[in-house]
Amino acid sequence: MKRATKNSTGGKVETQLDSTDSKILTILQSNGRESYREIARRLGVSEGTVRGRANRLQSEGVLTIAAIADPFKLGYRAMAFCLLNVQLGEQTAAIDELTEWVEVTYISSCTGRADLYIQIVCRDHEHLWQLLVEQLPKVTGVTAVETFQETKMHKLSYMYPEFGPSAPT
Repeated sequence: MKRATKNSTGGKVETQLDSTDSKILTILQSNGRESYREIARRLGVSEGTVRGRANRLQSEGVLTIAAIADPFKLGYRAMAFCLLNVQLGEQTAAIDELTEWVEVTYISSCTGRADLYIQIVCRDHEHLWQLLVEQLPKVTGVTAVETFQETKMHKLSYMYPEFGPSAPT
């Protein structure tokens, strides 16, 4: 799999992940708390090799290790995703505003019937209503919103298909 890095002039340069990088990523995707010693044992390389490669992948932005919590088990009672239409030229301003909302857990730009996709988590339905009716209309450039409430989470995964030279790019 190719990964983009920046060269000395700030331009993006694509590089290839080798087999060891791929295997390290696959193991860490499955268990981000796996020790470098155990990964090294499984791969038949030194612990220093795993540590160095994992650190490089993190510094290049290829790998981020995070704890993912289930919002419903934390007591949040309303979770929704919204498809937003935004006026031409206002998308960056809308993104900047929405990324500051603590309730927005994910935001991405889209093609198709919507310009932005956001996921929001709320204490309860009243909190969700307040965001949708009172706060979202104030966001710069937002012209329309289509909201879908999530009632139950069936899969939460950040596992991606196999990495490496043999994977499609």
